[in-house]
Amino acid sequence: MKETKDIKTSELKKNAQVVFNKFIRDRDKECQCISCGASVQQAGHFYSAGKHNSMRFNEDNVHGQCIKCNYYEHGNLIKYRIGLIEKIGLSRVERLDYLASDKSASKNDRFFYLEILEKYGVKK
Repeated sequence: MKETKDIKTSELKKNAQVVFNKFIRDRDKECQCISCGASVQQAGHFYSAGKHNSMRFNEDNVHGQCIKCNYYEHGNLIKYRIGLIEKIGLSRVERLDYLASDKSASKNDRFFYLEILEKYGVKK
């Protein structure tokens, strides 16, 4: 395995996303799709990771979804929000809304991705 100093930040980000998504799928494997109730196949973001980078690794923002809702229905967000309120409660959903609206969130760096890898995937 490469030394972490030799791994590009973009590769660290990709690897961090893989281990985080696996964590979410494992966490929610006994649950149903948060939007429609089908079996969980993917980790779906309520606030998209592309538009809301600061929400990418927020456990309250990411839940098990089926491929249809996550991919073909672009998250099925109306039903996702209903399921989210049922699962984590209105106050935590409102906290997500607040965090997603914060435009001051900084860009993640390689050290942040290394922390994600350590927390969710890479065991020493």
